Amino acid sequence: MSELAAYLAIGITQGLVYGLLALGIVLVYKGSRVLNFAHPYFGLLCAFLTWWMTYQASFPPFSWLPLAEGSKPRFVLSAVIGLVLIALYGAGVEHGVMRRLRGAPRLVNLVATIALAQGALGLTLLLFNRTDQQASQFRSLPVILGDGWSWVVGDRVITPAEFQIMMVVPIVCLASALFFTRTKFGVAVRAAAENVETARLLGISADRVSQFVWVTGAVLAGLAGILITQRSGSLDISSLSTGFLVRGLAAALVGGLTSLPGAVVGGLIVGVAESLSSWLFDNEPGIPETMMFAVVIAFLVFRPGGIFGQREDTEDKVAFVPTLRDLPARLRHTAAARGVRTLGYVAAVGVTGIAFVSGSETNGILTEGVIFAMVGVSLTVLMGYSGQISLGHWGLAGVGAFAFANFATRSNLPFFLALLLTVVVGMLVSLLIGLPALRIRGMYLAVATLAFNLAAEFYLFKSRAIAQSTAGIIVDPPKLGPWELDDPSRRPLFFFSVVLLVLVMLVCRSLARGRTGRGFYALRENEKAAATLGVGLTKYKLLAFAVSGGIAALAGALYALQLERAQSLTWTTATSLVIISVVMIGGIGSLSGSVFGALLVVSLPKLIKFSNPWVVPIGTGIALLIVIIKARGGLAGAVQWLRGSMVEAIDEMSQTPPPAPAPPAPAAGSGAGS
Repeated sequence: MSELAAYLAIGITQGLVYGLLALGIVLVYKGSRVLNFAHPYFGLLCAFLTWWMTYQASFPPFSWLPLAEGSKPRFVLSAVIGLVLIALYGAGVEHGVMRRLRGAPRLVNLVATIALAQGALGLTLLLFNRTDQQASQFRSLPVILGDGWSWVVGDRVITPAEFQIMMVVPIVCLASALFFTRTKFGVAVRAAAENVETARLLGISADRVSQFVWVTGAVLAGLAGILITQRSGSLDISSLSTGFLVRGLAAALVGGLTSLPGAVVGGLIVGVAESLSSWLFDNEPGIPETMMFAVVIAFLVFRPGGIFGQREDTEDKVAFVPTLRDLPARLRHTAAARGVRTLGYVAAVGVTGIAFVSGSETNGILTEGVIFAMVGVSLTVLMGYSGQISLGHWGLAGVGAFAFANFATRSNLPFFLALLLTVVVGMLVSLLIGLPALRIRGMYLAVATLAFNLAAEFYLFKSRAIAQSTAGIIVDPPKLGPWELDDPSRRPLFFFSVVLLVLVMLVCRSLARGRTGRGFYALRENEKAAATLGVGLTKYKLLAFAVSGGIAALAGALYALQLERAQSLTWTTATSLVIISVVMIGGIGSLSGSVFGALLVVSLPKLIKFSNPWVVPIGTGIALLIVIIKARGGLAGAVQWLRGSMVEAIDEMSQTPPPAPAPPAPAAGSGAGS
């Protein structure tokens, strides 16, 4: 019993922090109807700012006051300044980005918060992790309470940092409850959250409400980041990013996305369940993440409104896919159109032909771009064709990598048979993930797929039955006729990957142009209308997941061939968010957009030697925001616009001008001597 009590105490302290994080998520959702995936990254940035001011800052007011570096008074001052700065950051995000997207579909707003998460991560890396020395530096935050604030429960000591959490979080929750029930503006925020139009008629400013919830949410995230850093004893990016996000989202969903008290209760449930699962399974790695995935799926399927919240209908129209400009009907079969199309093919062949003269490093980078493009194509089928969002597609690619490694290495199956079975496994696993999509949609499905990737990363890909060991499974690229796929130049593997990518794109294009494509598009545009017209929603949803999963698994097998190993470190949940950026920046409605996006986001930074870790997150975040706010068609839309302009210009130049009219004949009887 003493051991049980110890793990309960651990669960309560970490659950209170999860509840605090979820409180900010719920507050932003209630006030602006945006599920903020950037929320824990605000906490990440605030915790790093607080650490830097506590130990290294030398500007006023630190230079004015006799505060020793790392002292508790200096930490308190740094924490206050850090929370103020992150509040200003939240205000800037709301005013500069989210206000521009007010009225946009919720999934568009969700993707915008992914861009904001990339930006906050990149800013943290830029400020605090630019060099190897900074990246290896140990960081921590001092605890205000002294060593006397400790309590022994069984064989576990409740630390002063955990006592601090037990004191701070209830005070914050009580203050929030009093504010929203006893103050005029707090009641106004609640009213605006319930019904924006009614609140506007009563004179409540939607802009003020939105800015308040984003600022307050950022402060709560910053406070949660500071507290969890003190509890863990160290400050690092991995503990305050994707895993923290999934735990906060799980707490919000369990308690109810529309209930502020439910957020705290949900956090306690998630924290205690995580701690008890570690105890029951003897601290086996990945068990807490798998438990969270199961809890999220169970609540979304059987209790979508959470314990205290109310079920909300998600939007029927995804509105993710913009209408890309196509050629006018009169120009589609002209010589100009054929010429520009041929020019595009020549350019594609020319880019591919670079591999004939480039070295091993460049070919490896290009191969990686092709593999990411294939994962992007698989996500385009799911999101762009059928409107079913997934934030766990890199996990599906990981399933393919481990399936292929087991078939090819451990079972010694022929290469192409192993590839075929890998595609089948990817389709089956994706179907299992797609089954909840029959009951849940939109942002709820996004959370479920993200939780799947986290469980796969920390448990599935580390289990002995699948991964054999923590080092993974070695994969030996075979010889295909004259091609040695393990050639040091990496040229054969690149061309093999390009061939498979082209075949995959041709299959997807064929699906899009047939009856299956019409079913996908009807599902994407409006599920209720599609069901009314007799479209089989279940059939097309599951088919979209199966096709998408098979392609992602094939890409994972290729990546295992390139790395010559399948291991868990490769298939991080954060990369799934990068895949979303690849597809959106490239152009979600276009297969070629995945290629453009992968080359820009994945290959180009490595080709031009952008080795700084902050470049890609900040760059992709900015590019993604530009695409969402200004150029929804992405790079594919820009290419189509350029193609249309070229075809129209060439067609006009090729038109033969009509012959000039002949001069009128002279009148009868007229002449020089008349």
